[in-house]
Amino acid sequence: MGKLDKVLQKAKIHDLTDVTEEKDSEAKNGDSLDLDKDESNHSDNRSKLEDNDLRRGPVDFRVVVYHKPESLPAEHFKVLRGVLMQPNNGRVIKSVLVTSALEQEGKTMVSCNLAVSIAQSIDPYVLLIDADVRRPNVHAMLGLKRSAGLTDYLLSGKPLSNFLVKGIMDKMTVLQAGSPVRNPAELMTSERMQGLLHEARNRYADRFIIIDSPPVNLTAETLTLAKHVDAIILVVRYGVSDKNAVSDAVNKLGKNNIFGIVFNGFEVTPRKYTYYKKKYYTTVY
Repeated sequence: MGKLDKVLQKAKIHDLTDVTEEKDSEAKNGDSLDLDKDESNHSDNRSKLEDNDLRRGPVDFRVVVYHKPESLPAEHFKVLRGVLMQPNNGRVIKSVLVTSALEQEGKTMVSCNLAVSIAQSIDPYVLLIDADVRRPNVHAMLGLKRSAGLTDYLLSGKPLSNFLVKGIMDKMTVLQAGSPVRNPAELMTSERMQGLLHEARNRYADRFIIIDSPPVNLTAETLTLAKHVDAIILVVRYGVSDKNAVSDAVNKLGKNNIFGIVFNGFEVTPRKYTYYKKKYYTTVY
């Protein structure tokens, strides 16, 4: 039995028929890219992204790295950040795809927390891409007004800088999903999309790319996107995820291609924090 099989056996994964639907949703070839870094690198303390500051609402409470950066849940995302930035095998990881088997498993929450955690570190910058164009939620989770984004860039031929918006941290940039389209699978698997991922990854040595992708079992585009990233994170919701669906997702992505699994909603009372008992997120590699 492989390591990934043992990890999945530890998760309390239900059959789909036993799952009660949750009421709350998951925080409901071309031109050269312009990925100018944030204002911290400019002597005039101005950023080209200032005009694209779309913060309009509160950041979702589930972005724990933002609200409570010293908390135990936030610490687990910092651990994940550290493993991605300095993996034991020496591989260079610059782009990460976050996905799940089905909906409502917390992939957008993980994507946002991971991106914020990277932006909080000393050196790296981060670009968070909402590639779930069918059901985008990154903007809602970050409290951003929905705007033009990925689909508009892919269809318009305009510079990427026209569609980038400021994130909720100084070194964080967001590319929202953009306008609804009738052919998301074709658009997400286009050469222009592949070119975006390639150049965004290689343009700067200190920039990480986090991609919130659609559930792998529900759309065709996730498997194509997975071929153009350095690492894949699979999100599994403890006590909710369907066992067969998770197994199917692992088989589709390939066990050797999955960098890690994040168990979402696993309840633990650590010995050193007996007073701190709540739902939080644990990371398994």
